[in-house]
Amino acid sequence: MPDLGQTTSEAKIVSWLKAPGEKLAMGEPLLEVETDKATMDVEAFVGGFLRKRLANEGDMVSASNPVAILTDTLDEEFDEDVKPKSKSAAPAAAAESLQPTTSASVSGNVAAVPAARMLAKQLGIELSTVRGTGPQGLITKADVERSVSQTGKAAATSHESKARETMAALTSRSKSTIPHFYVTLDLDMAAAEGWRARWNQSHPELKASINDCLVRAASAALADSPRVNARASDGKVEQESSADVLVVVGVDSGLLLVPVADPHADAVESFLQRMKAALSSAKDGKIHGAKVTPLLAISNLGMFGVKEFSAIIPPGCNGILAAGALRDQVVWRNGRAEPVSVCTVTMSADHRTVDGIAVAQFLERMQFHLNSL
Repeated sequence: MPDLGQTTSEAKIVSWLKAPGEKLAMGEPLLEVETDKATMDVEAFVGGFLRKRLANEGDMVSASNPVAILTDTLDEEFDEDVKPKSKSAAPAAAAESLQPTTSASVSGNVAAVPAARMLAKQLGIELSTVRGTGPQGLITKADVERSVSQTGKAAATSHESKARETMAALTSRSKSTIPHFYVTLDLDMAAAEGWRARWNQSHPELKASINDCLVRAASAALADSPRVNARASDGKVEQESSADVLVVVGVDSGLLLVPVADPHADAVESFLQRMKAALSSAKDGKIHGAKVTPLLAISNLGMFGVKEFSAIIPPGCNGILAAGALRDQVVWRNGRAEPVSVCTVTMSADHRTVDGIAVAQFLERMQFHLNSL
């Protein structure tokens, strides 16, 4: 089980995507897991044949614990006694006895058809509270809909409360363990706005937003700023080679942290497609990129007319960039007044790894890349 990064140290196995004996390549999804924040795929770190599952659907497994055994060949010998330290939601025998013969999934000790499980997840309903009317107590989509009509929004409220409790715990841990300091700068957005207008006119099917411009420029600036692209871990400073970014997304239940790998590294079209896919999946409750470990987060409240604000650094990050709304401002240049479009950004940074000069230089590089879009 990989370290899922910013939000949790353990995850619940929702479903296995490969059966014992199947072959898979490195990077291919192996299983689907669920945290307090979202559902995501866990990819295989190496290629090979899946020989044994070490955890059941419904098990809670901590990061770094083994969950499966892969071998290079089907006849290769392996240690049968390897077991993870897991919090099983139900004994393996019980889970097997509840496995339905129809196309259904088992979550812990609850058997449900996929449509029912998806609807329950969307509504924030615990399947264990739903009475199944299908074969052997199988929960159908109609059972979930009936439960909603009987219980109203109580379950959804409970799910939302849990998400808020998780966010409260994360932000409290961040503020109590990370020495925050703040640097604020007005970014000149004229060149970026001009590029965006030209791009959107010629690519109406793949339009770019102001946030896309900020994410791409921030990633490029991060690649130029090794002092900012580092994290404090166990009293040491660890350098990161990639320039990944964590995008803060607002959903009905609160906030989601969506990792995007190296937003500046590929062509604009590919970057925008990846951004839209990542944000769309996140709003559906799925987050991909479990192996991506961003050091910089970006939160944008400009769409609400907010001029500027300071954000709390997500645990695991070295800083977070808080962006406000674009606004017109008059500046004095070359002896005359000129109107410009500016965006106020505030960088909250971890003083254990970075200082004010390094952050100021990072913001200068971000302005350079905005001008170079």
